[in-house]
Amino acid sequence: MPQLYLYILLSSLTIASPGPGVLLTITNTLNYNLKNAIAGIVGIATGMGVISVVAASSVGVLIVSSAYSLIIVKVVGAAYLAYLGVKLYQSAPKLVDENRRGDINEIPSTIARFRQGFLLSLLNPKPIVFFMALFPQFITNNDPYIFQFLVLSLTFCLLVIVIHCVYGVFASTIKRGISSHRLFSVLNKVGGVIFILFSAGLFISSLLPF
Repeated sequence: MPQLYLYILLSSLTIASPGPGVLLTITNTLNYNLKNAIAGIVGIATGMGVISVVAASSVGVLIVSSAYSLIIVKVVGAAYLAYLGVKLYQSAPKLVDENRRGDINEIPSTIARFRQGFLLSLLNPKPIVFFMALFPQFITNNDPYIFQFLVLSLTFCLLVIVIHCVYGVFASTIKRGISSHRLFSVLNKVGGVIFILFSAGLFISSLLPF
């Protein structure tokens, strides 16, 4: 497999660039702590894994080549981002002590946090295009296609977990220096607005000509 290091570099830059997934990891860490944000991070990585399979199949070709299919995916994804934005904007900050388990009723279940990250990845059409454009550049006829695909896909998912955990550590460090409930409320509202802006951008892009 040629230039795997270049694939890792390009993937890392893509994952690390600010987007809905990074924002979700940061807000979950600030609201629930890093340990409780892990489920969402794994959900994001799992969603990316599913998308890589879709991109490697005829389904990915169908979605990218069909204007209507891609519009549907974008609109559904935009609606979900808007839902997350409104929910975050309206939510009260849940400050959970890093050294305590906290009130379990204040934190969404592990499944709910995993599902949130999973759907966030799954309803974003951009990774499909990214995988379809990137995978062929690093796959050769010298090795079995499935093996190469699995290496590229699993590498990307692992990078998602590692890089998002780094963001989580950063957010957790900031959280330790913040004790103002009012400031956390502002951060939730700002995060909610950003999610809504992402949603608007995705919806507008669905209306643009291909």
